[in-house]
Amino acid sequence: MRIRLLVSAAAATALVVAALASPASAKPSQPLTPTFVDGLAQPVFSTNPADWYSGEVWVQAPFDSDHDGVPDRIHADFTAPPEVLTQGLKVPVIFEDSPYYAGTADTYSNWGVDHELGSPPATRPRAPFWSAFDTSPVISTVYESTWVPRGFAVVHAESPGTGHSDGCPTSGGTNETLAGKAVIDWLNGRARAYTTRDGSTRAVASWTTGNVGMIGTSYNGTLPEAVATTGVAGLKAIVPISAISDWYDYYRANGMVRAPHSSSNPSGDNNAFQGEDLDVLADVVYSRLDETGARTICQPVIDDIEKHIDRATGNRNSFWQERNYMKDVGKVRAATLLAHGNNDFNVIAKNAAQFYDALKKQHVPHMFYFHQGGHGGAPPDVLINYWFTRYLYGVQNGVERLPRSWVVREAASCPPRQTGVKGDQSNTATLTVADTKPFRIGFSLTVPQTNADGTITTTNRLISKIPDSTHLVLASPVATTAGQKVADGATVSLLCSNANPTPYAEWPDPASSQAGLHLTPGAPTRGGLTFGPSNAGTETLTDDASIAGITSANAASSNVRLIYQTPPLTKAVRISGTPSASLQLAFSASKANVTAALVSYPPTGNGTILTRGWIDPANRVSDWIDAPVKPGKMYRMDVDLQPKDVVVPAGNRLALMLISSDRDFTIRPAPGTQLTLDLTHSSVDIPVVGGRKALADALN
Repeated sequence: MRIRLLVSAAAATALVVAALASPASAKPSQPLTPTFVDGLAQPVFSTNPADWYSGEVWVQAPFDSDHDGVPDRIHADFTAPPEVLTQGLKVPVIFEDSPYYAGTADTYSNWGVDHELGSPPATRPRAPFWSAFDTSPVISTVYESTWVPRGFAVVHAESPGTGHSDGCPTSGGTNETLAGKAVIDWLNGRARAYTTRDGSTRAVASWTTGNVGMIGTSYNGTLPEAVATTGVAGLKAIVPISAISDWYDYYRANGMVRAPHSSSNPSGDNNAFQGEDLDVLADVVYSRLDETGARTICQPVIDDIEKHIDRATGNRNSFWQERNYMKDVGKVRAATLLAHGNNDFNVIAKNAAQFYDALKKQHVPHMFYFHQGGHGGAPPDVLINYWFTRYLYGVQNGVERLPRSWVVREAASCPPRQTGVKGDQSNTATLTVADTKPFRIGFSLTVPQTNADGTITTTNRLISKIPDSTHLVLASPVATTAGQKVADGATVSLLCSNANPTPYAEWPDPASSQAGLHLTPGAPTRGGLTFGPSNAGTETLTDDASIAGITSANAASSNVRLIYQTPPLTKAVRISGTPSASLQLAFSASKANVTAALVSYPPTGNGTILTRGWIDPANRVSDWIDAPVKPGKMYRMDVDLQPKDVVVPAGNRLALMLISSDRDFTIRPAPGTQLTLDLTHSSVDIPVVGGRKALADALN
């Protein structure tokens, strides 16, 4: 389901690695040792897979999740530089744990979502048998070409119930956490591993220092957070990308059954994950290769998941709480480089923000890379290299003194990071420039090249070294064709992109604070947002789940939504943090969906939904229990929207949109339920850099 994103992120990382440094010879003439330049691990070890030391093991886990009476064994492979054998070198480990290596079901059934609230289907069809990939003796080769030449080992492990591992998948259950912990315990000599799945020959990880860094995307990024919450010794650093910190916040929202989304641009009918739930995911990743016909060993476990997910109420319960890593976040000691997308509607950004906020409060080393894309997207390779070099090798490279937050800025809001070229230069990897202060090693420099005919073409090169205040060393030469040059006075720059995030002191921006706005009437078109409260009365919308949220947002007039907008901004405003809406609502029925969204409208054309939030009005007090709703009575509820870091340009309007059912994400009951909003006692809070004053200045 989500492994495709992992592969693309890894491929991008490998390209960055290749550009940053030239690989070492596969047959060095003298003993090699880990080498660090400018605080970064260098690829001095062999790049030839035939030279590497590799193997596979089965780590004994402290549980029996398939209930066969014996402890489960977890399949893992390892790859290390050859010097661990030839020189007795011991190296740290880059570890990725995943349920996806053996593949996922080709055909499966999500839950139906077109039904009345509280009345889900009784069951759903199970995935038919499908052929998994054979993951023995090699589970994956995703990270090896990047990290083995730099002097790290790479370990992959298959989650319980997948590939050649025993046990059963549980979609974030305790056994999956303990499986990853067991591998780290083995790497540190505290757990047993064997050379075969059912044999007795022991395997010892004598080639490692025991220092481990975990990395991965989506599910593979979630497991590092899960394992880190055990406080396991030896786990020194994690790089979770698009990770889940609480599975309830993946499949639910404030008591509402809410699906993840397969697209970063929800349009109403493009969500392949609508109706997915914990049991569906377990069904999809269940790939045990020791079952060659119908897979039956783990069906009772998946049936038990279905029994406890409670799609009728959407309430939190002890089953969900087992999968809430936030309850154990106080045990995290691993330095965490977190990455997430502003427009990730698969794993919503709340998962990243709440985990990151806890790490800040606990003074755990932390850094946040926040890009403008959707699901997936690793930090620049240079940041990951700094991170693992510092915390796995102990090299004092100063990464803890770098800015804590790296946000990929929009092209239109990109801060200038540029300088002029000094003198004409051709066929060179070292550029002489006026000032190197705007630049960073590992970032991508845009270089204009003047051709022999006078035309200009631009090219990009990674900056591999900054030796002094006037020279930039690039990964490869520029202006290499006949008559081509980088002209005197030309501007070289860092364009805003995933490779060139903008640094900030912390996230949310320390200068950000909530700016509260009140509502004025305007239905069925659009009302207003103002700083001053008013006696504005009530307005009513009628639920219709057949209409997508983005369609409602851009309708000139509609009874399906209520919209309240600001005047056009006279200057750009940066949002950094978590918006929220305080709503006073009455309902024509005892059950209803509530969806709030923050929308940005340009001067012409369609608006964009920046972020959304959802709540079941029966859970206005607690996720755990329902507080019944009496039709016609007003209730207050607070809706947290998804965290955001975005610059809204001058000329745009910001708006709060209220709808009931959200076709992209929620259960879709029959149309007709009415929601009545008390405008006087409702408001929206927007976290603006500069706070209320900055927003007020932009609205003058």
